[in-house]
Amino acid sequence: MVKKGRSKLMLLVLFMLVFWLEAKIPKTITIPSQTLTWHLARKYCQNNYIDMVTWDTVDMDLVTDWLVSKSHETVWIGLQEDPEHPSIWRMIDVRTGNGLTGDDVSNSTNWASPPQSGAGCGSYNTTDRKWHSTVCSERLNWMCYDDKLVLVKENKMWEDAMNHCKSMSSESNKCDLVSMSGSSDFDYVRNRIYGATSDQVWIGLRFLGGEWWWSDGEMLDQEATLPGCPSKWKHCGTVSNHNKENWITRDCSEKRNFMCHCKAVA
Repeated sequence: MVKKGRSKLMLLVLFMLVFWLEAKIPKTITIPSQTLTWHLARKYCQNNYIDMVTWDTVDMDLVTDWLVSKSHETVWIGLQEDPEHPSIWRMIDVRTGNGLTGDDVSNSTNWASPPQSGAGCGSYNTTDRKWHSTVCSERLNWMCYDDKLVLVKENKMWEDAMNHCKSMSSESNKCDLVSMSGSSDFDYVRNRIYGATSDQVWIGLRFLGGEWWWSDGEMLDQEATLPGCPSKWKHCGTVSNHNKENWITRDCSEKRNFMCHCKAVA
């Protein structure tokens, strides 16, 4: 028997799309079939997925084409007027769950017209491919995003962390320490480790046989930015909550939180 909550969720979720792009970390975009006010829509995303879609989460050109194919014209996005600084608009902050982050986008060319102070929330229109300042109490469709990243808040050595991730695998998913490709992946993972209890988090980067490798077996495509002959112990990679470098090499025997990534088995 299907649980009522699960059945209700499946009825609510009408459209879903997975984006791989050039990154290694795919995001699943979901549009529930009902309409809600902006604040209720965001709460729904936070309760069931990660958060509401923002401009830096996905490739909006691809999302737009998909929305058009599903006959969606206007949807809420994670864009809001800063409550502490009226007339300033920013993207939502997934790290805090309620605050805003990033630069002031009030003068961005993505607006259809100058945003209206007091409107409060941002929507996206697929016809003109522009943002619109919209009263938050309006009821619109909205987009949530999700992924298959798992932040493990246990402190383990790199190899133990890798084995922990692998132990999470199943018949349908293969799990390992997260491997990345390009700056977009690093920025995304850096935002996703906001709840870590260690300042740095293990990722699937390891120096073996004189080369830097990802745990998925691929060589690092930006190897020039890492030491070709690292000190004896700093053979493993981390991402930091605070340092904006893509990675930091550390002693593999140190104990830290770590980020796993599960991929569907083909």
